[in-house]
Amino acid sequence: MKTISRYIMTLALLITAASGAWAQEEYESFDLSSGNTNVNGTHFTITGTSGMNSYGLFLSGESVTVTSLNGENITRVEFIIGLGKNKAENITGTPGTNSCTNGNENGSITDINATSVTLSTENTGNTSVSIKQITVYYGNSEPSAPDVEVTTNAAEEGATFTEASFQMPAFDATAEYELVRDMSIQMQAQVGTDPEAQPRYRVKKDGDNKFIPADMDKAAVLALFTVNDAIEQKALTQTQDYIVQIYAIDAEGQPTGEAMTFATFTFEPGIYAVKAVAAQGSDYDGETALSNTFKLFQGYEVQVAAKEFITYYKDEPLYADTETSADAELYTIQSVSADQATLSAAIQTAPSLTPLLIFNNSDQAKTFLLIPANEEPNLALTVAPEFQGTLTATTIAASTEGQTNYALNGKAFVFVKNAIEVGANKAWLSVSNSNARAITLVFDETTGVSEKGIVNSEKFATATWYDLNGRKLDKMPTKKGVYIMNGRKVVVK
Repeated sequence: MKTISRYIMTLALLITAASGAWAQEEYESFDLSSGNTNVNGTHFTITGTSGMNSYGLFLSGESVTVTSLNGENITRVEFIIGLGKNKAENITGTPGTNSCTNGNENGSITDINATSVTLSTENTGNTSVSIKQITVYYGNSEPSAPDVEVTTNAAEEGATFTEASFQMPAFDATAEYELVRDMSIQMQAQVGTDPEAQPRYRVKKDGDNKFIPADMDKAAVLALFTVNDAIEQKALTQTQDYIVQIYAIDAEGQPTGEAMTFATFTFEPGIYAVKAVAAQGSDYDGETALSNTFKLFQGYEVQVAAKEFITYYKDEPLYADTETSADAELYTIQSVSADQATLSAAIQTAPSLTPLLIFNNSDQAKTFLLIPANEEPNLALTVAPEFQGTLTATTIAASTEGQTNYALNGKAFVFVKNAIEVGANKAWLSVSNSNARAITLVFDETTGVSEKGIVNSEKFATATWYDLNGRKLDKMPTKKGVYIMNGRKVVVK
């Protein structure tokens, strides 16, 4: 028994001769025009019960037998009939069906496949016939291969198997087989280093308005896509063994278009899945299942009216994209007192799960792009407990006598009389024992900005000022804009 245990395979089996027993067809010929009734050759002997005459071995209701001397397999017997006293009506072979009925003509008996054959007449009366020559063929130029059954250790049809075996033929033969790995069984295309993860990659537009990877080059992205051979426990070599196909998918995981390769992939934001197809000429066959979804995205887009705020709440650290969102300013609320909510200093990168206020410091409505940071910022940040956020859509409850809730209207937090619905990633104020009808946003004076965004303290006149390009200013700026004062970001309006 030959067992192949390391491979899942498509098994091609070829049976070939080992010793020449099935070699090219050979023959031995006997001239019976004279001689006696017993003829011995190298491979065969011919015996008969009738005598010889000048025409050959004559038969008169008798028979002649051809027998192999060394177990050769007779495949065909050809004979030449000579002139006799009378012409034979028929000559037959055992086993066989062919015959010859006329003198001086050839006849043959085929499909014998035995070690002996008998020729006999089926004539009647005194009719006789002579056989002048017998040629005996042996061997087989086109042998029929024996049935070789391949079995596997699969419990049921279609189940995954890891072993295949077959029984070698009992006669003198060799078996040649070719192993071809089937990629559909125990092989999986994966994205990234963790086959269970569904990674996310950020993309951005280049100078030609086409999407490209934002945090790594295309070669680095390509290196993340591999196919794992679970049996041999190795990653295949992409350029030699397989081709990755990428499909855009819908919410149900179904492809929404044609397959793409890395050569045709556009890196448009969306959700994708991959599979691998065996490369031509590799030792693999078939293809993997469509799996391993991943996401391409630019970031989180938020729309903010001119000179207004929105709230935002997310479970990952965020910063405003410097290329597209220079007018975006991120704050949180550090304290709430009476009818005022005091803002923190401007935040460059906000920690995760921090309720935020995003300010549009421009004179027109804009869409800002918030980008997840790779790690949490090293930032000591005080967040008022009244400032609360949600990751999913929820309801801000109606205010009660002991708890007053406030929702942002763009410029201030206003009293919530009746429960209202808010979307995911929003924040609001929930204040105990408050009688305020609205809570306005004010800047902490230590940041150099008043509740109206105007520098109003004499101490700022003697401070050290820089613009955003790092150039030191001679005095406190009077032109509107964003500046750095004593290491802090300050808005002058």
